[in-house]
Parts: sequence; C-alpha cells; structure tokens
Amino acid sequence: MEPHAESHVESRALLRGGRQADEGSGTLAGVALIMLAAALMSSVAVAGRLLTVRAAARSAADLAALSAAVALRDGAADPCMVAGTVASAHAGNLASCTVGGELGGDVTVSVGIDTRVPFMPHIVVDARAGPVPCAPAGTP
Repeated sequence: MEPHAESHVESRALLRGGRQADEGSGTLAGVALIMLAAALMSSVAVAGRLLTVRAAARSAADLAALSAAVALRDGAADPCMVAGTVASAHAGNLASCTVGGELGGDVTVSVGIDTRVPFMPHIVVDARAGPVPCAPAGTP
C-alpha cells in the first residue's frame, strides 16, 4: 500500500472515531431540553396554585369578616365564632379575630389556607368589615 493511501485510511479511521465520540450527544441535549421544559411547567403550575389559593383565602377572609360584622350588628354573643365557621366552610382556618374599631362594630379577621406547596405552605389574608360613619348632611 502506498504511504499516501495509508494516511488516508488512518484519517478516515480518526474521523469515524470522532463521529463515534459524538454519538448520543443529541440525546443528552434532548433530555436537557425536556428537563428544562418540565421545570418551567412545574414553576408555572406552582405559581398558578399560589395565585388561586390566595384568591380563595381573600374570599374566605372577606366572607368571614362580613358574616361576623352582620352577626355583631344582629346582637350575636360571639361574632368571631361565626367568622370561624364561615372560614372553615371555605377551606380556611381563622387565625385571628378582633372586634372593635371607631364605632365599635368593626370586625377584623385573618384567615389562612394551606397551599400544599413545600416552600410556602400557608397563606394568611386579612379582612375588615363593619359600619361606615355617615357623612353630615351637605358634605360631598
């Protein structure tokens, strides 16, 4: 065999070896892209879960405060018990409840809901309800 032919055969063998070293690299890139897409979808799902739980906690707190204020207006002995019942009915738990305010009829509640998200397991939202003082006649 001529020396030129031998070097050509050797260079082809090197090229083939180089190609063999690249085999499977597309698979790794594909797996990395799939993992990235899964991580992004998980992040979006967690963010969506937190937003929906926050909205549910806001609704539960508003309803609990309003119910307690109405119960207080109607002369209930324990408006905070009413607030706790309403919060529980909306998958929340009453964290705090205070009765008072300027006119004595305000109810302020804090309602929490479990998120089932490891890094933020609980969301607590505050709400207040009660009478609004009437403006004197002739005031805009």
